[in-house]
Amino acid sequence: MDQDAANSPESWKKELEKAWRQIPQPFRSERAVHRTLQCHLYRLVRQSGFKTVADYMPPRIADRPIDIIAVNDQNEIVYAVCLDTLVTLAAVKSLNSFAALNKIIFTTGMLEKKVKESTFFLNEEIQHVHLKP
Repeated sequence: MDQDAANSPESWKKELEKAWRQIPQPFRSERAVHRTLQCHLYRLVRQSGFKTVADYMPPRIADRPIDIIAVNDQNEIVYAVCLDTLVTLAAVKSLNSFAALNKIIFTTGMLEKKVKESTFFLNEEIQHVHLKP
């Protein structure tokens, strides 16, 4: 698999969904799923060769940290990723508060209709990927 394909949100989607399915059913609380997926995403980004930072709090934003950022050798943010049940205004504001080559929100909501409705917060800079267990 080439480097670009390994770093694609679609490739990450497959890996994250696999990790989600591996969580035993009695332990699949919203918080546990979020944190488990964040840990798996951290590993995927590190394996891609990026410097990786978890829970990055952008300047002038106090509402919500970015779950994972991937930084290249020039300290440019290549990926900024949020994990949420739905697309939230807080996540969009956080992602829009700084420059990054790729901004992504992965959602985990079980009601796809609600997830779809929440995407009205998105703009053209932010990519949305919905995960399913």
